[in-house]
Amino acid sequence: MTLKLLQPPVDPAFYPMTYPAFRHLLELQPTPKLLHEPASSPIQPVAVGAWAGPKPVGLMLAGLPLVEGEPPELLSVYVVPEARGQGLGRELAKAAERVAQTAGFPALAATWTQGASGTAWWEHQLGVLGWEEPERRTLSVFFTAEEALRVPWLDRFRVREGCEIVPFVEVTQEELAALQHSQEQSPWIAPDLLPWRYLAGGFEERTSVALRSPEGIVGWVINHRVTKEWLRFTCSYIRKDWGRRARILPLFSVSFHRMVEAGFTRATFVAPVHHPTMVRFVAKHIAPWVSVTRWTLGSCKKFAHQDQACGRTAGEEGLCQERG
Repeated sequence: MTLKLLQPPVDPAFYPMTYPAFRHLLELQPTPKLLHEPASSPIQPVAVGAWAGPKPVGLMLAGLPLVEGEPPELLSVYVVPEARGQGLGRELAKAAERVAQTAGFPALAATWTQGASGTAWWEHQLGVLGWEEPERRTLSVFFTAEEALRVPWLDRFRVREGCEIVPFVEVTQEELAALQHSQEQSPWIAPDLLPWRYLAGGFEERTSVALRSPEGIVGWVINHRVTKEWLRFTCSYIRKDWGRRARILPLFSVSFHRMVEAGFTRATFVAPVHHPTMVRFVAKHIAPWVSVTRWTLGSCKKFAHQDQACGRTAGEEGLCQERG
């Protein structure tokens, strides 16, 4: 078996060896990690291929951050069935560690979905390779349009008096400017829930809604189209003093109805654990009535020291090897 750092153009045989959402990364050019995620940070993809003779049999795909403060990430490891059981997957994971170390990073991160294919193998490798114990990162739900219309709270909660739910596309520039000004004066929105982060690259206008109050815009549900049939509920929030007693549920009721009217047949919602209120909302109001609920787990490998290779770009010596 031979492992080598891939260079563009990448052999098409490697493309099926990673997730569809990551295949654009095999162009090996700086790009957002996820094309359909507006807030996805840009990365420099790095890939290591494995060959048995002339045949590609394995792939490691990683991303080096182009935004300061973010860690490099191991995105996927795959070995074709006939080449498994020989330690090749572990060697590919080690190659990812060398990539991160060579580029001067102190650690390498990875996230994965609990119960997904390959999870048992990877969680065994964590201990073997010296990674930290995995921790929960997000709670994800996947549901159909029919399930969205069966949640028991749909249309049961009224909008607070003096407020109205409007399509987000009807929010004016003056209202957005006022929202930004209030955030600057007295921050009340978490950085990853700022609505304007999710507007610049385009959003799903038919299903995204806002709560307009006498004080301005105080809540929103902003969605994005993943495919023709698949909708992602990307960013939702309501100001705390307006959000008591399930005041955000009317926004989701309207958005769910609009999702069906727009022809979407399935949807996803992801709640990060650093927003415990959001996790509780998903666990209580959505998860019991949908088909799939999964936790995303995360871990990292911290490197004991940095040698003189720190700061070199991935692709220099130390990343290729042969295995008998």
